[in-house]
Amino acid sequence: MSAREHRQDRSLLKDLLDWVGVRGLLYGPIESRLSVRGAMEAALRRPVPHVSWWGCFGGITFLLFLIQVFTGVLLMFFYAPSASEAHDSILYLAGEAPFGWFFRTLHHWSGTVMVPVLTVHVLRVLFTGAYQKPRDLNWIAGSFLFLFAVGFLLTGHILPWTDSSFWSAAYWTDLVGSLPVIGHQLMLFLRGGEHVTGATLTRFYVFHVFVLPALTTFFLVIHFAMVRKLGIVEPL
Repeated sequence: MSAREHRQDRSLLKDLLDWVGVRGLLYGPIESRLSVRGAMEAALRRPVPHVSWWGCFGGITFLLFLIQVFTGVLLMFFYAPSASEAHDSILYLAGEAPFGWFFRTLHHWSGTVMVPVLTVHVLRVLFTGAYQKPRDLNWIAGSFLFLFAVGFLLTGHILPWTDSSFWSAAYWTDLVGSLPVIGHQLMLFLRGGEHVTGATLTRFYVFHVFVLPALTTFFLVIHFAMVRKLGIVEPL
């Protein structure tokens, strides 16, 4: 084989590896069609007029949400959403599943910390007047996101199905049932009947892993799009 043919073979091999590799896909076939690199540079290299710790709590909250999603998906492989198996599956996660204790602890504390961090973010928005027009719709979207974060915390507390979980479910559904006009019907819907049973656990599980993540993702897209469009409020 000549030197020229050898160089051609090496070039073909490199092209093949570029096609197969992630970098090759991003900067090769995908880049030539979608201009991903240019879009990423335009999105990430946008200048920020001011940076402070007060302005970072929204991003920290989003990071905690991503940790929740990642660890939650891993926990779903082992968790059994039934009254007879839920607690045992948690014990298996904590004691026998590989790194189960680590991911469960990470999931628990990231969810617990997310609400106070989000509260600081809300207070910063209030103090800087970022809730005023033209950012009033973004404030409404953020308010829904705060409610969803609290919903994650409450529904997640039910899932281990301990005595504390059972009575928490009873308390919160009783509280919903005290609402005028529609309260009793909402309580029946959340419990799956008049009393707290295994059906209640299943419904809280559906809210925790499907309904709330879907709603949160939808409102996050709206929230980030408006922040991108309107920019960041100048500090006081």
